[in-house]
Amino acid sequence: MRSLLGRGARRLASEAVHLARVVKPARPGTARVIYYHRIDDEQHRSCVAPRAFAEQMAWLRSEGYAVVPLASLRAHLDARRPFPERTVAITFDDGFADNYTAAFPVLARHDLPATIFLATDFIGGDDLPVLRDRSGIKPLTWAQVEEMARAGVAFGAHTMSHRSLPDLDASDLESEITGSRDALAEHLDGLPVETFCYPRGHFDDGVKQAVRAAGFRLAVTTMPGCVTADTHPFSLRRTFIARDDSLRDFQRKLDGSFDLLHAARQRLGGSAPSYG
Repeated sequence: MRSLLGRGARRLASEAVHLARVVKPARPGTARVIYYHRIDDEQHRSCVAPRAFAEQMAWLRSEGYAVVPLASLRAHLDARRPFPERTVAITFDDGFADNYTAAFPVLARHDLPATIFLATDFIGGDDLPVLRDRSGIKPLTWAQVEEMARAGVAFGAHTMSHRSLPDLDASDLESEITGSRDALAEHLDGLPVETFCYPRGHFDDGVKQAVRAAGFRLAVTTMPGCVTADTHPFSLRRTFIARDDSLRDFQRKLDGSFDLLHAARQRLGGSAPSYG
């Protein structure tokens, strides 16, 4: 009951923001980075149902969104050049096996680029223990990663063991960042490893500097909102797509109607997206 009430309040708030934008549309020249974790039928907030994911991807394609590789955003940031209308980048965190079995066929069907961030120590193992309240979930294998990379899916680093980076000393911080970069490079047959995702969205200035020093060109957070031409390339905001999002919710998240709500919930310590 509490979940249903919270969902209803959330949707009413997003509708109110959206209606307020009828006269004043969302800020032009921005890009939206969306992120998923699992594509699975399990009843868990981090699991978007395969049918819903397929519907969302078909809608992006049918509505003419400019779905671009995440790494391509850097050129606009360097030039401080506004993004084309309806620019979207699709990302996945952690490296769950269902990214291959459920998401990859849909992305391929619609010819949509995406970036998957891997916690490399777990790839090819029996468990990807990165969600706070869930374990026993299969990660991708390196063979699956290599197959998807050959088909155009990009991969970014998400550290080796998904530890909170601001808590580490300098040696461990460097090891987590460069170790994941090197593991990816070994399996990607010369493809660049340009993007990084902070585990659980935790970072500070020292972490940003270490990621930049390791040769990455972009890093993403779990902070809600859009990417503007002025955004720091190592603090890209993203929009979390959740299990209970209807297609209308998905549309509203893309137009920014949920941004204020997500930001307020994070500041208040609520259940805003923070899995990462």
